[in-house]
Parts: sequence; C-alpha cells; structure tokens
Amino acid sequence: MRWERRVRHAGIPWLVRGVAGINVASVVLVSLFLAGMGQGSFGERMQYIHANPAAWNVSWTAALLAALGLVFIFTLLMLYLDRSWRPLLQLAWMIGVVGAVAWVLHDWLQIMMMPVLSLLFLEVPTSRLADYIIQWEKLLVQLAGVFSCTCFAISGLMFTGVMFRTRSIPKTMAIYSLVLWTLMLAASLSVRWVHAMLPWVLAGSLLLLVPWYWQLSNVLYRPTSK
Repeated sequence: MRWERRVRHAGIPWLVRGVAGINVASVVLVSLFLAGMGQGSFGERMQYIHANPAAWNVSWTAALLAALGLVFIFTLLMLYLDRSWRPLLQLAWMIGVVGAVAWVLHDWLQIMMMPVLSLLFLEVPTSRLADYIIQWEKLLVQLAGVFSCTCFAISGLMFTGVMFRTRSIPKTMAIYSLVLWTLMLAASLSVRWVHAMLPWVLAGSLLLLVPWYWQLSNVLYRPTSK
C-alpha cells in the first residue's frame, strides 16, 4: 500500500514530464546524428563514427536514458492500474525490464565497441574485418530494433489492456496507447528485414511516447491531502 500512495505524490507528474523531456532530447540527437547512418557505404559509416565520437556517444547515451525512463513509467503503471490485474501487470513489467536490459546492452556496445572497431578498420581496412563489423551491426540491430522493441511493445499492450479496465484512465488515452504500442510492434518486426530503419524506428517510437507520457503525468497525480 505504501508504494501505491507514493504513485499519487504531487511530484510524480514532473518526473513523468522529465522522462518526456529526455525522449525529446533523444529524438533530436538521433535525428541529427544517427538517422542518416544507414544511407552511406560501410566505409563512410566507419569514418563518421571515428570522426564524431562525442555525437555518437551522446546520442546512444540519451537513448539509453530513454529506455530506463520507460521502465520507470512501466513501474508507475504497475503500481497505479487496477490491482485486481496485478499478476498481469507484474508480467508486463518483467517483459519491459527484459527489453530494457537488452536495450541498455545494445547502447553500451554501441558506445564501447563501435568507435574502437571503426578506428581499427580505418587503420587496417581488410574485407575480413569489414565482414566481422557488419555481422556485429546486424546482431545489434536484432538486439535493439527487434528483440528490445518487441518486448516494449508487448509490455505496453499488456498495460494498455488493463488501462481499459481502470476507471480513472480516460478511454481516449487507452486508445492512443493501443495505437502507439501496435505501431511499435509493427515497426520492430519490420526492422528485422530492413536494418537501415533502426534509427527511424527509434526516433519515431521515442517521439510517439512523448504525448503518452504527458497524458500520464496528468492521470497519475491524485491529491494526498484528503
């Protein structure tokens, strides 16, 4: 019961809006520095990563923080939504956490590994090394664009189902949530075949979450003085 009361604390809306702000910053950084990565040749990608390490690292760090922010939102929903659906909410939360762990691992590998590999390729540009890096790129796309986003979408759809059963959640918000997570699921599945879509799926998903967060910031607040 203590945690349920904390969800209704007056500071919660500002924390949720803070997460929305992180998403906006992530969208801007991804659009500026990552969205065009899939359009150039392999050599151009390696040159870009090597020449712009700060932009590369900051962009992926912002995306990492956005994923952690989503886990925070899922935690609030688990505590706030209709408690009669608690087992389903807990399962949805665990699926979301699994997706976040995969996302954090992906971003950490992008930050720690890709700049080193790009430098190595520029110094020793062999076909064998290029094939090795390309395989890593494909693996990272599958990890974040397919597995992690699919986990987020499934978790979000499960929370959405309980939203429709929670009286304090407006139906318009529940419907928007349904559309949001359905689109994310479809986009994540499409990344499996079109790897270059990952930055666009990432930016689009983060952007669509912003109004969802903003609506939540108004819904999750309940006065505690009564």
